[in-house]
Amino acid sequence: MNFPHQASRLSYETTYKLTLTILHIMSGILGTRASLSADLDLLLQLIVLVVLIVGVKFGKEKTERSLKTHGNVMIAAVVLNAIGVLLVMLPSFVTNLSAVLNETSTIGLPLTSIHMFIGILAEGLGVAFIFKKFGNVRMWMRLTAALWLISILLGISFYLRYYVV
Repeated sequence: MNFPHQASRLSYETTYKLTLTILHIMSGILGTRASLSADLDLLLQLIVLVVLIVGVKFGKEKTERSLKTHGNVMIAAVVLNAIGVLLVMLPSFVTNLSAVLNETSTIGLPLTSIHMFIGILAEGLGVAFIFKKFGNVRMWMRLTAALWLISILLGISFYLRYYVV
């Protein structure tokens, strides 16, 4: 027997899964072999890159107001990146894991693995900074920014490898 609250939950879950399926099946908007979700995530990650650059600019000014803005901008970057990871990258990784593992003789597996490892480190450090400052803050922020930049560049390489070349 279904109760009304169970029906609405099922409906929400079904709608969510259907939406993700449609985004992964629909052709992209950038004229490549990528799905719509991959194209939208690439655009989102480029926005995150711009947000990071703006955040760094505010951090370098070192006034009380600019440092507060720097923190808020960087929080926005962490949240935007998490949205892309949770809605596109993680489902895509889980769905395509067997295909990636079968590419042991190509650049696909190392590229995917390194991108994922560095991306997890960068996002993890970003989340950590939201909740707590630790140690030599400047060094940790620079490390996080470097990891994030490397991850974004690897993500663009990933996109080119799987959808363009």
